[in-house]
Amino acid sequence: MLKDYPKEVTLKSGEKVILRPMVKEDEKMLLEFFLRLPEEDRIFLRDDVSDPKVVKSWAENVNYKHVIPILAEIDGKIIGDATLHRRTTEELQKIGEIRIVIDKDFRRHGLGALLAREIYYVALSLKYGKLVAEVFEEQRGVLKMCETLGFRHERILISRAVDLQGRKRNLVVMIEDVDALWKAIEDLIKEDVGHYSRG
Repeated sequence: MLKDYPKEVTLKSGEKVILRPMVKEDEKMLLEFFLRLPEEDRIFLRDDVSDPKVVKSWAENVNYKHVIPILAEIDGKIIGDATLHRRTTEELQKIGEIRIVIDKDFRRHGLGALLAREIYYVALSLKYGKLVAEVFEEQRGVLKMCETLGFRHERILISRAVDLQGRKRNLVVMIEDVDALWKAIEDLIKEDVGHYSRG
């Protein structure tokens, strides 16, 4: 799967962006990317990404078996980060959690949707059975993007999440049943084949 990278994609503005997996050498650029995020965005992230030690730990412990980080880069600058986290579970199917962060200057350029689709296809290629996105209720744009990808609202956890400022917030849990999606696609293909064979 990783052999397919790097990839070049085009934003709505016509700008060319490179998508590729994160490597250890990205530590400095990744920290610079997170420091450019507005504080109101950073408080919704699970880790204090403004702490160099946090980013250093990620860079030094890249393990694609557990987390696959796909970065969006333009002119030597990281402008987006999408990650697929494999959840530890006793279920037979693999369950992945997706997280996406976009540079404020590249929002509404189509980058979020491009990264979301990319990490989604990574999950499909690795045969994940289910995808999960946990989103703060206030993150309307992220919720809408997940809905566009086919995620459905499973439940809302009231005051179960705590942001980086220690405030309790509602967490929306969204689910995409990849196995069910594949079955629906296969059924459609069978219907089409049957239709043409009856021609």
